[in-house]
Amino acid sequence: MTAARHTFRWWPVDGGRHAIPGELQPGQPGETLCHRPFTRSCGEPSKLEWLWPTCLACYDRARGRTHVSRADLGPEPGPHPAGDLSSRSGSWTPAPG
Repeated sequence: MTAARHTFRWWPVDGGRHAIPGELQPGQPGETLCHRPFTRSCGEPSKLEWLWPTCLACYDRARGRTHVSRADLGPEPGPHPAGDLSSRSGSWTPAPG
């Protein structure tokens, strides 16, 4: 088994937030970690879909895997809504109150 088989990401499927294999690409059929068949959508899930309840079977099975974060997927397409973040120092300054 390759290292990629030990990764997962959360993905909304059929009214729940399920864990899916990390190597699954958009448009590719597969199954959630709780063995629910689905095809990964090509678009991003909606904000509402991210609030769906977490599948407890997927949660248990994902505990032994490594989560693939959005940062691992490369840069976001297009400009960031907060502007260019690459030149910021990383320190946070509160807005004047």
